[in-house]
Amino acid sequence: MSEKPSNPFRAEEAVPCLRPDLDVIPVTYQGRRALVIKDPLGLMKDPLLLAGDGLLTLGLIDGRRSALDIQSELVRLRGGRPISLESITGLVAEFRSAFVLDSELFREEKDRMMSAYAALKVRPACLAGKSYPADAQELGRVLDEILDLAGNEASGLPAEEITGLAAPHIDLDVGRRVYAKTYAPVRGLRPKAVILLGTGHSLTDAPLGLTAKDFETPLGLVKTDKALMKELRELGGAAVEPFDFSHKQEHSLEFELLFLQRMFGSEFRLVPVLCGSLSRELHRVRRAGELPGVGRVLEALAAWRTRLGSDVLVVAGVDLSHVGPKFGHDLQASDLLPEAERHDRALLDALGRMDAVAFWEEAARVDDRFNVCGFSSMAFLLEILPRGRGWLLDYDIWREEPTRSAVSFAGLAFTKT
Repeated sequence: MSEKPSNPFRAEEAVPCLRPDLDVIPVTYQGRRALVIKDPLGLMKDPLLLAGDGLLTLGLIDGRRSALDIQSELVRLRGGRPISLESITGLVAEFRSAFVLDSELFREEKDRMMSAYAALKVRPACLAGKSYPADAQELGRVLDEILDLAGNEASGLPAEEITGLAAPHIDLDVGRRVYAKTYAPVRGLRPKAVILLGTGHSLTDAPLGLTAKDFETPLGLVKTDKALMKELRELGGAAVEPFDFSHKQEHSLEFELLFLQRMFGSEFRLVPVLCGSLSRELHRVRRAGELPGVGRVLEALAAWRTRLGSDVLVVAGVDLSHVGPKFGHDLQASDLLPEAERHDRALLDALGRMDAVAFWEEAARVDDRFNVCGFSSMAFLLEILPRGRGWLLDYDIWREEPTRSAVSFAGLAFTKT
């Protein structure tokens, strides 16, 4: 944002509102209140830090106020200290060029990026060289170090009895111990196919995000089951997003795929499914299988898994509660964690009993107050797996002190009996 962008807005026109899909994180910068803005779509190459007048201006952009309105309100907020209209229009132009606003420029660039991504046959790794090494040998060493943390400690679960896992999708270094304990029980398996359920963090238009693209990581290429993905898309209808753009930047599948490739190689067939937020449905139905379109997809996945039997492993990449200012709460994480942990434990208990209705009721009880971002993936997992039992392998909480926020996460294995 160093170059001064052109300003296409007239001072008396309403400034376009902010994009609803941005991640807006409250932080403290040089002793002052600030915001870090991240773009899940990747149009913003780097996070944007806002403080001072930039922060105040952003807070006044609501899709109704003009630059003149914002100037007037800023003068009031600054105790009568003047601020030039040129400063306001300059900031608005910077926000526009940084794709912060839901402007025509943003929509054009998003359409261009979506078209380019749709033309790809392979989904390239988006986090290689950022969240983990891009070099295959170095990545293998990192993954082995994590997996070896489980040591020789046995989970007591026969590998051949395991039908599915719920694994964290938090940063690999943060979740090392839980990743290790989650994947340890299946290291002896050799599945021919994996149904991979992930949290669709940027999935906003539908509860399901499907793609027929093959997935590439530094460890190799994993092919999707294209015939099954086509069938699922047709069954899901309006419950499936029209495009597969939500997969482009999504880490909740990519992190799990790394461990699966390291343990099983890259020859298994992949069924990648992103699961969107279900918070608006919590009081409308009693379980995920009752959702129109979604239920048909889950039934088809369950039937496909039954036909292939032990050759299929179902893996959900999930985290649990997200609490604190970073996630929209007025209170800091330390004030919310006791209740959030009780909520986590109730969800984990329902998962252990594989009780889809009780799992759903617990989320409805708190109106998803604690932002369990893996809720939909776990709800779908319960519909796909055969009835058996879930086993909690580990549970942990990551505390992010600069934002006074926290994320809880766990690992579970599910068995037939």
